[in-house]
Amino acid sequence: MSQEGKRMKWDNDTGTIILTVGSKEERAFLISHDFIEEFRKEFINTAGESTFKMIMRKLLEKLGKKTGDDVEANWDSFEKFSDEQILPVSSDGLNIPKEYKPWDGKTRNLILLPDIAMTLWTVSSFQSFKEVLNDVMTEKGANALINSAGKKGGIAIANKFAKFLGWNDWAKAVASVNEIADKLAPITGWGKGSAASQKGKDGKEMMLLKINHSYEAHGKKSVIPICTFTSSQLNGLWNSLAETLGGQAAEAREVKCTAKGDAYCGFAIKIKDKDAPHFDWKELTPEWEAIA
Repeated sequence: MSQEGKRMKWDNDTGTIILTVGSKEERAFLISHDFIEEFRKEFINTAGESTFKMIMRKLLEKLGKKTGDDVEANWDSFEKFSDEQILPVSSDGLNIPKEYKPWDGKTRNLILLPDIAMTLWTVSSFQSFKEVLNDVMTEKGANALINSAGKKGGIAIANKFAKFLGWNDWAKAVASVNEIADKLAPITGWGKGSAASQKGKDGKEMMLLKINHSYEAHGKKSVIPICTFTSSQLNGLWNSLAETLGGQAAEAREVKCTAKGDAYCGFAIKIKDKDAPHFDWKELTPEWEAIA
């Protein structure tokens, strides 16, 4: 992309971030730096360094950046490509949400107050990353890896995001779960929606987050839910919160997805006792449908 005339706008009505270069619009989003770092480490530990380098090489080539003497097949090269794709952003008309520290548009790093480091990415480059993963590892293998690494990433950011949302006890976290969909998601470009919770017959909470304009499902069609990064991050985040605030555990699952024609992307989060076996999500369908 050209280095001239780049503008960025937060759309509060849809919970999206739009990057404009000339007459072309591209969707962007923010994700925690700590999540990315933990995800990357777990990815390499699970898949191996050589597989990770091969994926980086294929990703850069897919994005039009051939690897060679001056471009190495690694994460840093992907970061540099993303810098070129997004930066610099003009400060004219920049409506950055008040939840962030002032930003000059010269770096992809923003600070969500008080101290959460966030990084800007384009949705197209992120979707290319997932497509390369599917090609190299098959969709099943890629999803398994994303779920494992994403959960670790979600655990890594849980405490900071709980602090941002003012969740200092379990009751408050459950009662204000709507703030994830209505407050946090929109300012990070993840979409916008609502959430609800109620206790099931077992006395444990079931929560359902409904997200419209999900960045993961943007422009995609599928026969199965595809928002694996979001669901795995929620899985890790709520597992950590359930343990630290309530002495419990949690599982998260995407149960609806706009990519498969649903009206919204829906993420069910079910609380359980620590060390309890994995849920049969078919059996839990009536529970999350009751609050849909």
